[in-house]
Amino acid sequence: MPKTAISFNVPPKLWEAFKTQTEELFLSRAPFLDYMVSRELQYLRHELKGLKNSLRAKRHIAGAMKKQGPVSVNIEVKPETAEALREATQEHNLVRDAFMSRLIVFLRSTDAFLKLIEMPRVATSRGINTSLEEMPSSPLKAMEAVRDDPLFYIRAHVEDGYKVGIYRMPLPRRLDWAACYLADEEVPGTAAHRKQKKLDDEMDALLSGDASAKPARKPRRTRK
Repeated sequence: MPKTAISFNVPPKLWEAFKTQTEELFLSRAPFLDYMVSRELQYLRHELKGLKNSLRAKRHIAGAMKKQGPVSVNIEVKPETAEALREATQEHNLVRDAFMSRLIVFLRSTDAFLKLIEMPRVATSRGINTSLEEMPSSPLKAMEAVRDDPLFYIRAHVEDGYKVGIYRMPLPRRLDWAACYLADEEVPGTAAHRKQKKLDDEMDALLSGDASAKPARKPRRTRK
C-alpha cells in the first residue's frame, strides 16, 4: 500500500528520548506514530471543536518551538492519515509540530511529567478512578489493551481532574511549543493578553488589600 511522507519538527532531547524508548520496546516508529495520529486526531478535533488559533497564537507557538532548536523528522504514513492531519491543521490553524510533540510528550509520560499533571505513577483503578478497567495479567493481552488505546488512563485522569482533554489541558508556559490551542488572552503581546493581565493585576491588588485606597485623581487643567 503506498504511503505518504510527512515531516514535523520536535525538540531534540524529546525526540532522542522517544527514539531510545521505542527502540528498546522493539517498536517501529513510523507505523506506530501513523497509528497514534490516526487515532488521536478524533480526540483533538472533538476538544478543539469550534476553536481556531489566531495568527498571533500560531506564530507564538511556532516561535516557541523554534527556540528549542528542533530537529526535523520525516516519516511515512497512510494517505488517509496525512489527509486527516492536513484537514485538522487547516480547520484549527494548528501548528503540526506542536501536535506531534505534545502527542510524544504524553506517550512518554515520564515520572516528572506525571508529577506535573498530578497523576499517580502507577495506573490502577484505585489510584486513578474506580470506574476504570485494570490491565490484564496476560502479557499479550496487556499489549493488546495498550495498543487499542495507549493514552486510556492518562486521558481519563486529565478529563476527570481538569475537565478538558489532553490537547486542551494547560501546561506550563515553558511548554508552549507543545500547545495545540492558545486563546489570545494567553499570547504575549496581544491586546487581549494585555487586557487580561490588567484584570489579573487589579484582582491581585484587591486580594492583597492594596486597592483599598482610592486611585489618585488626575490634576485638573487650569485655564490660562
